[in-house]
Amino acid sequence: MEVQKLGKSICNVLASGSRGNCVIYHNSIAFSMGVPFSYIKPYLYQLKLIILDHVHSDHFNVSTIKKIAFERPTVRFCCGEWMLPYLTGIKNIDVVEFGKVYDYGEFKVSPVKAFHDVPNLGMRIYKGNHRILHMTDTSRLDGIIATAYDIYALECNFDLETVFDTIREKESRGEFSHQRGSINCHLSEQAANDFFFKNKGENSILVRLHESSSSL
Repeated sequence: MEVQKLGKSICNVLASGSRGNCVIYHNSIAFSMGVPFSYIKPYLYQLKLIILDHVHSDHFNVSTIKKIAFERPTVRFCCGEWMLPYLTGIKNIDVVEFGKVYDYGEFKVSPVKAFHDVPNLGMRIYKGNHRILHMTDTSRLDGIIATAYDIYALECNFDLETVFDTIREKESRGEFSHQRGSINCHLSEQAANDFFFKNKGENSILVRLHESSSSL
């Protein structure tokens, strides 16, 4: 099933990719904030929690975060301790730890370790009987058990069957190949699909995120 069948009230992908990332779940939980404020403005007064996963600019737009904090002084931010040096002046920060569950009343979240080139996290999101796993900017999904979740929002950054040909072709032309770095710190579509098919239930949905738009 495709993400469009979920409805934006459940999973609203505002942006996904190297130019910016932000997904809103259940109208109230934003994962990543790597987009201009104009993207967020229509949803601003519905948001209750903003999850800040890591410092790369396509996931972390400081000006947008400061604007949100100014316009919505009661909204909460959720992050790992590695984000604190970048959040000076921001209030309502919940520093979370891997494996623990945090109760926000209407929903709960639980951080999952991601394997990137900087400290990073994914998140389990629970609302009622609905369960979501969000994992982007990770090279692997080691040790994660997520059986029969409703949504698996997973990075599908590159195709293992073609990525090495792409690298060779670009480098033979003397061009920079970002794919050489991607294979060590991002998730292939094969790894995402394998994880999904091993864990999915009858009605589970795979949301493909952070797909590469580049070609030869």
